[in-house]
Amino acid sequence: MSDKESLRVEILEYAYISLARRGMEKISLDQCFLKNCDNKDIKLLEPFKKVEYEEKNKQIKEIFIRCKKCEGIFILKLENLKRVAKSTKDDDEEPLSM
Repeated sequence: MSDKESLRVEILEYAYISLARRGMEKISLDQCFLKNCDNKDIKLLEPFKKVEYEEKNKQIKEIFIRCKKCEGIFILKLENLKRVAKSTKDDDEEPLSM
């Protein structure tokens, strides 16, 4: 599998985006997110670079994608939280981790 194909596999089909107090919205990641581009064809999106790093309590993956329709480049930033909840039983317990 080539590098570009392996990057394509790492991109999820959908993501849930926080709407603050209004819950979450499911959006497709198979589209160009640049202003004035209406590309929703996955064949015209070419991932070409990946950067991974960790910050406090989260793992971050940035995938650079080139849109062949508008010739622009955008970054898809995926964050995985490591700690999702804190125990309500004892203060000395560690938060749950994934």
